[in-house]
Amino acid sequence: MQKGLLYMNSLEYFSNLEGEESLALRADGLEKVYGILRAGNTPSGYATLSIKVNDEEVDLGSDAVLTAHFPRPENTMLFCMGAFADNEDGLIPNEIDGKIHFDKRFLDFGSHVLLINKPSEFSYRINKAIKKLPGTFSSKLLDDGYGLVDYKPLENYSGPIGLYTKDCKYSWQMEFRISFGVHKQCLNSKGALELNIGDISDISDIVPVQALIDKPFEVKRRIFIKVGDGYEQINK
Repeated sequence: MQKGLLYMNSLEYFSNLEGEESLALRADGLEKVYGILRAGNTPSGYATLSIKVNDEEVDLGSDAVLTAHFPRPENTMLFCMGAFADNEDGLIPNEIDGKIHFDKRFLDFGSHVLLINKPSEFSYRINKAIKKLPGTFSSKLLDDGYGLVDYKPLENYSGPIGLYTKDCKYSWQMEFRISFGVHKQCLNSKGALELNIGDISDISDIVPVQALIDKPFEVKRRIFIKVGDGYEQINK
């Protein structure tokens, strides 16, 4: 990756990945699911699902479930990373007493991690490479094509899911995603997209995962107030 190769698999790939059933790593059967509707009790009442047969509405029963899939999961590609970003509580996930603690399960992904130290430049190079790539497409179903993942308990869940919602069992990954569509001719023989953005060794560092586990990142928050046309830091 540091040499510039972003290897992107599809929603179809992650949905059907085998061998990780007991681990909350990459495999996720809900990956290509856009939304789920369930009959039964809801916070505001009761929901039913029905179909029309010869103009007659037939109730599907209290256990009915309607699942909507992305229309082209084999052509919808994902690149997934971890990201340091504040949650609704104003803290980074896994932040305790000003330190970010890495989950030991990151070792299941590999022995090293690539730290991007200039995310804006990284984003610029990705966008530049995508614009040059023939056969890409966007969709309203892909939202803006990038974003942080929101984690929710999805067992017995009813509602939209999309690309940026996953079950809370994956929350330790602190995931940020990039997604867009590509036509079949862009994919390799395994159905993956090899997107080359150019060497990024100038904006990244390779670090052993164990080192991050042994010595958590320290977080220093700075507070600024607006003064005239600029800002002034009020804490050290």
